Amino acid sequence: MLLEPECLGCLLNQIYHALILLKPTISKDEIIEAQKKMMEFMTNADVLKKPGPLIGKKAYQIIADTLNEKDPYKTLKMEYNNIAMKYYKKAKENIDNAEDPLFEAIAIAAIGNTIDFGAPHYHKMDLLNDLNNFTPDKFKINDIPEFRKSLENANKNSNKILILLDNAGEIVFDKIFVEILQNLYPTLEIICAVRSKPIINDVTMEDAEYISLTKVAKVIEASATPGIELSIASDEFKSYFFDKEVSIILSKGQGNFESLYGMEIPHKDVYYLLKAKCTLMERIFNAKVGDLIFKKKQP
Repeated sequence: MLLEPECLGCLLNQIYHALILLKPTISKDEIIEAQKKMMEFMTNADVLKKPGPLIGKKAYQIIADTLNEKDPYKTLKMEYNNIAMKYYKKAKENIDNAEDPLFEAIAIAAIGNTIDFGAPHYHKMDLLNDLNNFTPDKFKINDIPEFRKSLENANKNSNKILILLDNAGEIVFDKIFVEILQNLYPTLEIICAVRSKPIINDVTMEDAEYISLTKVAKVIEASATPGIELSIASDEFKSYFFDKEVSIILSKGQGNFESLYGMEIPHKDVYYLLKAKCTLMERIFNAKVGDLIFKKKQP
């Protein structure tokens, strides 16, 4: 996806909120200087022709430079992973014993994309209650029946699914989702893609190794951008992305969605799982901020 009108102000707000979160004592002058650098980039670079992930990468490069930290979210990401892992065993047991384990596995993946572990209320989070009360009507758009058919066809043909992962913390629930898929569709090969370098609180190989996702599925690195950018993605990622035996791509989160939106991806069933977090998503999905989306990409 190229830049949309809603994105300009959002990028400046992201810089503001990130700096406040990561360094509460930061001065307003430092914030404004960082925002000015972003405005200069958007003014001087031909941003109308630059893919969204590359523009987002620039925003977070400015944040990292302002804080003089290569991975400013490192501590926060570790906290997210540790909190999520406390729920792993019970959540896995609930899903294993559910009447419809696939739906419950999708529910935990969706819940993982909605929880904000950085918020003050995270310690009051009732994950198991949320999971037990998660019903299909929680999705504004629900293409889970189509996804089930795609999985059955892929399993029958011993095909592969490529899952584009999103955030730290959330990756723990993605691991549960992967394990349930393995139980239900034993001939389906599962590949998970992470970022190739730290960017925001997105997952990297370090996170995948820390929560032991690498022990249950093949994990590959894509690009060092907040989304997928094929022009700078690893050769390994591109080989799977274009592999005809990868019959399903599941894209988690808004950044990955924005990367794939409008892209021609032939011979694959592509699904988006995300929470609408801005007015652009409202416009595209005819939804409201906060709505959950499980949408099959149309040709």
